[in-house]
Formats: sequence, C-alpha cells, structure tokens
Amino acid sequence: MNIYDTMNQLEREFRALPEYQAVVTALAAVKADEAASVLYAKFIDIQTKMQMGQLIEPEQQNEAQALFAELQANSIMSELLAKEQALQTITSDLQDIVFKPLQELYGQ
Repeated sequence: MNIYDTMNQLEREFRALPEYQAVVTALAAVKADEAASVLYAKFIDIQTKMQMGQLIEPEQQNEAQALFAELQANSIMSELLAKEQALQTITSDLQDIVFKPLQELYGQ
C-alpha cells in the first residue's frame, strides 16, 4: 500500500466517524430551517472576514458579537456549532499527529 492509498483510506474513515456524520446531519438541519440558514450564511461571511483580517473596526466587531449571541440562541445553529467543536477536536489531534515528525525534525 502506498501513501496515497493510506491517505484515501484515512479520508474514508474520517467520513465514517460518528462526529463527522453528526456534523452532516446538523448542517442539513440548518439548511432546512430558514432562520438558521440565514444565520449560518451570516456566520460564514463573518468567519471568512475574520480569517482574512478584515474585521478590525469596532462596529464590525460588535456586529460579530451580536451574531454569535444569535447563533447560541438558535437551537439548530447551537447544535451545529457543538457538533463542529467535537469534530474540530479530532481534526486538531490528527493535525498534531501528522506534523509531529516535522516538529521533531526541526526541533520545535
């Protein structure tokens, strides 16, 4: 088995994880609910801007905080965020495993 077969197997196993499937289900529920879907679109927009460093003005930061409060208050979105957090824990652990040899190699 070569490295690409191994990576493809890892992808299949990742997709089969209960945590991944829970996110799939929660995201489908968000998309099926109009209010949650609108909040999700706003969330993705703000998240993208934050990752690009575009949210620096206080007014925009206040809008983001208000949106996050709305997300927590919406039970469908709150469920998605909780499921995403559980999946994020796994992806973070996986990232640590993948990069451990490089960190050791470069003495970090």
